Amino acid sequence: MDAVIIENIRTIVLVVLAGTLGVACGCSVHSASIRVHNVPSPVTDTSLVPQVTPLSGGRILLSWQRPLKTGGYAFELAVRHENYWSEVRTIASGPNLSMFSADLPGVAVLPGEKLLAYWELKDTRDGDPYATAIQTAISADEGKTWGAAAQPYGETFAGQHSFLSWFPASDGLGLLWLDADERSRVRHASMREVGSRNNEVMGSMGSVGLRYAALNAEGQVTRDLFVDPITCECCPTSASVASSGPVVVYRGRQDPPGTKPSEVMNDRPTVRDIYITRLQEGRWTKPHLVHADNWVINACPDNGPAVDASGNAVAVAWWTGANDAPKVQVAFSFDAGDTFGRAIHVDSAKAEGQVTLALLPGGDAAIIGWLENGQTWARWVSARGVTGPPVALGRSPRHSRLPKWVVQGDNVLATWTSKQDEATQVMISRLNFSSVRTGE
Repeated sequence: MDAVIIENIRTIVLVVLAGTLGVACGCSVHSASIRVHNVPSPVTDTSLVPQVTPLSGGRILLSWQRPLKTGGYAFELAVRHENYWSEVRTIASGPNLSMFSADLPGVAVLPGEKLLAYWELKDTRDGDPYATAIQTAISADEGKTWGAAAQPYGETFAGQHSFLSWFPASDGLGLLWLDADERSRVRHASMREVGSRNNEVMGSMGSVGLRYAALNAEGQVTRDLFVDPITCECCPTSASVASSGPVVVYRGRQDPPGTKPSEVMNDRPTVRDIYITRLQEGRWTKPHLVHADNWVINACPDNGPAVDASGNAVAVAWWTGANDAPKVQVAFSFDAGDTFGRAIHVDSAKAEGQVTLALLPGGDAAIIGWLENGQTWARWVSARGVTGPPVALGRSPRHSRLPKWVVQGDNVLATWTSKQDEATQVMISRLNFSSVRTGE
């Protein structure tokens, strides 16, 4: 077969005893194994911030950013059809494309097989070093050509718009991101009143919030609102769809009761734990904690949660530095995210986070991905707390957020960023899992 698609197989077999896998069928014990296959990537140059999008017919879309020799980045993609990759296709390119290794651009799917790409541009109008502008564009030919770029919000101030996630909807899709509109308003009001000398101080005032836009099948915004006006400032968000509606997880912050968004001080020590909310009957439910880590920190750790859902089953993975003991945890819900079981410790030691996960068929186990000791790791975890041995996929750069891992039959497609010397490259591993009934 074509050398581009031949899998260079490096097999690691893990035997995992997991009583929970036997619950649904009445089995007393199951054994599960994971085989890790390195899959050739269509990306041959230096590359980073990968993202994977499942398409119909078993196709997989892989996107990434590639640094340009002249400065800036190219935002690119390729599509895998059964056993071959398409040519590399460019979504956008230029010196102003923003890149942060914990903030992943990506490609969403609209009804009718249209694609909607989202990425960020540097916004240098007001001198805010964190200011970015979200761009979206639509393709009707599998990413070969793209329409004009648009912006899914309307304010005029420069400010942070970043850490996007999305979920599909019958009439379009939902986009979520962290938005510093309130902070930008406070900053501009201060500049008008007291001049630019107070710019640095006032730049730390005003909240960053979780914002939501509903887009129709043409990519046009039909609804725009803040889900939570006060959140942690720069941790990735994650979204999925449960039986009762779409869910989103993010790192919140617990400011003193009565604090207004305009009064938030970003460097104030606050509890910054993981929250979940659900879009139900057109309204977002009141956000609530996934687990109370009670982590008090006076800065954003650039380390957000990940969620995956199927039916009533929801799994959330996250990293915390509470009690000066960094660790990765996962919790499972079987009522669409209303309540969660205990937090299950996932990593071995010295976890760096940047988590992802894939909920396995049946909803009572997941494969978790995270960074630890300069490597990307994967581990099978059940809702009862049974864990398999962790597996290292390879060396990775710090802060390289792992994208959503995708279940395909008995496989999880795991995309990550490799680091060899100072070079980074997008990698793909196929995690094959199976379970064998061993008792009735």
